[in-house]
Amino acid sequence: MTEDLHALAGAYALDAIDDARERRSFEEHLAGCETCATELREFRATTARLGMAAAEAPPPRLRARVLADVRNVRQLPPASPRRPADVRPLRPRRWRRAAAAGLAAAACLVTAASVGAAVHERQRVERAETAYRDVASVLSAPDARSATGRAAGGGTVTIVASASRGGVVVASSGLRALPSSKAYQLWLIGADGPRSAGLLRDPGRPVVAGSWSPRDKLGVTVEPAGGSPRPTTEPLVLLSVT
Repeated sequence: MTEDLHALAGAYALDAIDDARERRSFEEHLAGCETCATELREFRATTARLGMAAAEAPPPRLRARVLADVRNVRQLPPASPRRPADVRPLRPRRWRRAAAAGLAAAACLVTAASVGAAVHERQRVERAETAYRDVASVLSAPDARSATGRAAGGGTVTIVASASRGGVVVASSGLRALPSSKAYQLWLIGADGPRSAGLLRDPGRPVVAGSWSPRDKLGVTVEPAGGSPRPTTEPLVLLSVT
């Protein structure tokens, strides 16, 4: 059991006091200690902000190490204004506690950064899964029709279109690499002229392009990296499934 009850404020805020008697002793001490009550409010406010950053559990080893350090660290009380003559050097024990608190805070920041990276990766995977479901929906449609053509400059482009799904899947192979200032742009060309169906950012990966109608043709042009509102070059290939 920890002799210095003041040192338990951080562990109590994190619900990390496993010993029931020790927890009871701290709660009795807390009722009459304004300093610990203030520290507890500050610890809880900090953990709440960290919790809202991402709802993910930290890695078990890192969490255990942080909680072990917090049990032995007491937050320094707010500094009160002092006259120059009152200023004294920081005592070794207090310096060690301040250093340990800094290390614990740094560990929490590392955990938050790791959680942020994990969330970003999960979102990327979810977007990829959604894209593949859309592709599979068109490819499995009973009215799906396909066409393949050679592109000017090399490579081939294949489309699979479904009127019932209202989409067209575009896949390519062997298209020449473009400089970073250029991109392949997809166009659906109907009676009212061409309309953008997005960029072919990864020519080796199938994508669902725009909203397909049976009379549409699909064209591919080379445009500025961000795309164009209207085609600025001749189509490298023009495909139709009718």
